[in-house]
Amino acid sequence: METGLTLFGGLAAVLVLFAVMRAFRMPAELAGLVAAAVPLFVYIASLFGQWPGLDVVAIHIAVFIMAAFVLVVLSRYRARQAGMHWVPRALIAFFVVLIVMNAGFLYVSTKGLPPSLADLLLPGGENKTLHTGFAGTTRHGEEAAKAVGADLSRRHRNEQLGWQVRVEGLRMPSVGQNAVTVFADDRNGRPLVNLAGEWRVGRPGAEQAIIPLKAAVDGQYEARLEFSGAGLWLVDLQLDSYRQAWEIQVP
Repeated sequence: METGLTLFGGLAAVLVLFAVMRAFRMPAELAGLVAAAVPLFVYIASLFGQWPGLDVVAIHIAVFIMAAFVLVVLSRYRARQAGMHWVPRALIAFFVVLIVMNAGFLYVSTKGLPPSLADLLLPGGENKTLHTGFAGTTRHGEEAAKAVGADLSRRHRNEQLGWQVRVEGLRMPSVGQNAVTVFADDRNGRPLVNLAGEWRVGRPGAEQAIIPLKAAVDGQYEARLEFSGAGLWLVDLQLDSYRQAWEIQVP
């Protein structure tokens, strides 16, 4: 299920449930408890078979509980018909900002930064592919430094080969298996035959699955790539000495 839908849909459910129960004169504390518990129960029940990760679940729990807490505090002061002191006002503002920040972090972690924000916030990204998704904690060190040099070497090697490589099947990917075809010709337009190749598919920062390419006809190679969930995926093509990488957004 779409993370944005569950987060903001659940948040709307908290607000509606709280308003309905207060309309029936239910105490604010009990209304807040029920308003947070019902969306949480529905959300957790929907997770069976499609676990999104502990971080995503934790943000949902925090947002629903914080929203209910803010509603309870506002309701108590309204019932007293008294002016609210600046301390609870600041506390409520803090929780509202925290809810918005959590929702933003959750969006970036699953979808990556919007291109306009990436260009604005990340310097030196002109004419480059920026991977802004986050798939969890990863190890850094010597391997991370080698990646930069490997990318430059790949581009130079492809230019030296002069191959004309075209890929079909990645333009509109979907969750599940996707049939992908690679067409490979040399610099003179002749089909390249008997090439060994494979796809590497995985989330940013995660281990990639290896899927071999199978020759169909001269210059044409086929494979079925599987995307287990929506979000950001990295796809690498290795065809003999030719290397190419894509950033795929699966809806």
